[in-house]
Amino acid sequence: MNDTIKSIATIMDDLDGILLFPHVNADGDAIGSCTALCLALRSLGKSAYIMMKEPIPKNLDFLDFGCITDNASVLDEVQLSLMLDCNGLNRIPGREAEWERGRLKGCIDHHATTSKDIRYDFKRIEPKAAATGEIIYRLIKDLGAEITLDIANCIFTAITTDTGNFQHTNTTSRSHEIAGHLYKVEGFNSKTISALIYDRRSKEALQMESAVLSDLEFFAGGKLAVGRVTQKILTDYGCSMDEADGIIQRMMSIDGVEGACLFKETDENNVRASLRGRSYVNMAKAAAVFGGGGHTLAAGCSFHKSLKEASDLLIPVLIDAVNVRH
Repeated sequence: MNDTIKSIATIMDDLDGILLFPHVNADGDAIGSCTALCLALRSLGKSAYIMMKEPIPKNLDFLDFGCITDNASVLDEVQLSLMLDCNGLNRIPGREAEWERGRLKGCIDHHATTSKDIRYDFKRIEPKAAATGEIIYRLIKDLGAEITLDIANCIFTAITTDTGNFQHTNTTSRSHEIAGHLYKVEGFNSKTISALIYDRRSKEALQMESAVLSDLEFFAGGKLAVGRVTQKILTDYGCSMDEADGIIQRMMSIDGVEGACLFKETDENNVRASLRGRSYVNMAKAAAVFGGGGHTLAAGCSFHKSLKEASDLLIPVLIDAVNVRH
């Protein structure tokens, strides 16, 4: 059962020592939501940190306000461990011990796929929310914290990245209403934030993107596009994996493509797959076959296998998905 945002605010009002957990390979919604809430909690005099063991993506480095840590003992006592934009231990690999430190466990998410491996003391799951940042905005208001310029920038980042700059079908009137409220914060400038997120590509990243796009494979009569970012490609062009994040959107812009899969080789035995659908392809269902999840039209999963092995497993499932209209 879902707890109300007001009841969650009441619970958190009495707590101190809070660890926030975004999902692995954290994106704009995960980092934006966590940072917004962390800043709000600190403004209320609470000790709060984001537990994350990966570097912040380059296009989100402006959200680094000193909230992120990988220090397991940063807090003497953890009264609350709170997952944001994810649920389930499989979404926070390598941080399970830190998670277990929390006396209470909570979850705030907008993904329909849920895990049963944790008993939460409270949770709020809103699949109709375009971004977890929308929920966090309301929680911050109920906590009685001020929406400062830094918090506004975090919330806007969360919403704009998960809605594809307000172009994806998950965008709702509430998405625009919250963005409208952010414009009332002194100094807020959506163009500045959008430029930081989307318009800072290096020439090496563009060359790397071109190499990936030139080697796409197509299946199911052109309805499925598959690309691969290998360690060799990253080395050849001197890029990091986070610089490949926009490639799948380019793949989805190809006429006739209904679904896209971008494999990301993190090492020779570990591969992540980002999945996107245009209108009817249920990518969350396809990802769930391999322990992943997400939204109907945007999901992902991971494989502890070689790139070829991961491709051989996932591509047939995706072909079936794009060939079945509901």
